[in-house]
Amino acid sequence: MNIHSLLGLLFALLVALPVGAPQFALAQDAPGNKESTQEASFKTEELDQMLAPIALYPDELLANILMASTYPLDVVQAARWRKEPANSKLKDDALTKALEEKNWDPSIKALTMFPDVLQMMSDKLEWTQKLGDAFLAQEDDVFARVQFLRQKAEEAGNLKTTEQQKVTKRADPETRVEYIVIEPAESNVIYVPVYQPTVVYGSWWYPSYPPYYWNWYPGATFVRGFFWGTGFAIANNLWGWNSFDWNRNRIDIDVNRYNNINVNRPKITDNSWQHNAQHRGPVPYRDKATREKFGKDSKGREKNKDFSGFDKSKVGDRTDVDRVKDKLGDRDVSKAKDKAGDRDLSKAKDKASDRDASKAKSNDKVGSGKAKPATKDVKSTNKSPKASPKAMDVKPKAQVKKQVDRGNVSRKSAASHPKANRGGGGGGRGGGRGGGGRR
Repeated sequence: MNIHSLLGLLFALLVALPVGAPQFALAQDAPGNKESTQEASFKTEELDQMLAPIALYPDELLANILMASTYPLDVVQAARWRKEPANSKLKDDALTKALEEKNWDPSIKALTMFPDVLQMMSDKLEWTQKLGDAFLAQEDDVFARVQFLRQKAEEAGNLKTTEQQKVTKRADPETRVEYIVIEPAESNVIYVPVYQPTVVYGSWWYPSYPPYYWNWYPGATFVRGFFWGTGFAIANNLWGWNSFDWNRNRIDIDVNRYNNINVNRPKITDNSWQHNAQHRGPVPYRDKATREKFGKDSKGREKNKDFSGFDKSKVGDRTDVDRVKDKLGDRDVSKAKDKAGDRDLSKAKDKASDRDASKAKSNDKVGSGKAKPATKDVKSTNKSPKASPKAMDVKPKAQVKKQVDRGNVSRKSAASHPKANRGGGGGGRGGGRGGGGRR
């Protein structure tokens, strides 16, 4: 192969690659490539871009969003559930009671108190999944970039204590590293800020990666880039079970409170949040390291095809959850079973009908052209009563005479062929059966 042919082949292969394919895909496929893990990771620019619209949320709300983003299908299902008229007005104990039957992570249940946030995560599902992937694979980086964004907002003079929130600085006693904590001004009411990232953080530092921006209040008037909507009342039974541990870059869990909310899921004993791979559903993990860490229970996930939180009463609504359920074949299997059952029942009916018809014909042949009535006393088959003269006369005289004539003919034929003893005998038996079978 000359150099021109080789270059032509390489060009054809490059053209055949999917447009917009992730750069890390080829690196993952290359065995022994040390750069594959790095290329699979989200870049700092991407992390800042995706965290920009939520980094200034109160700590506990932000923690719930990060945890919930690792279960994107649960997010979609919960948003649909919360939007239904019967559920949209639920609050406090009524909301807690209604959620008991749902097999969702407590972070998902906590977000039902913030319908706008939950709906935003469902509508922006691609962003939600990316956020969850980043949190699972680069937890330390996510923590660091949240603090970086908060510092940028503070430096711009746009992150302060207000009527809606309390902003404080704390330092790690060992490392002396300072971090910013955002808490609600009132413990039982939480305000979710809507803000313009390019204003709140100052001039954006990555022009090629403009920040995401969520605004669910069309026409809202922003003050220094912020808008505060109505506060959300907190249901204590769904809240207060997690907190950021900025020193160790993890989310601490109150085990007892978590298990009380988590009534339909396995109990936990670890006081730091752990992702549960069995409730990921069919959503794949983004990179090789995460797949190896959480994908070991793939058999368990396959058995758990019924997604956590899937509302079977809504199978008629076409959503991403329903489509995945269809791919798993649950409905098709059910339909197939129903059809198979119908066919089997139909076959059984046909066979029963054929047997009844056969019995009826047999009875016709035994009687004088009429089916014999069923005997009422089953035990009479064991003890035969004395037969009447009519009972012995089961065939007409003409029929008996024909049988005798055929028997005589058969015997004369056998006598004229002495070598065919066995054949003649068989013929005699055959003739007898033939006579008995015909009238």
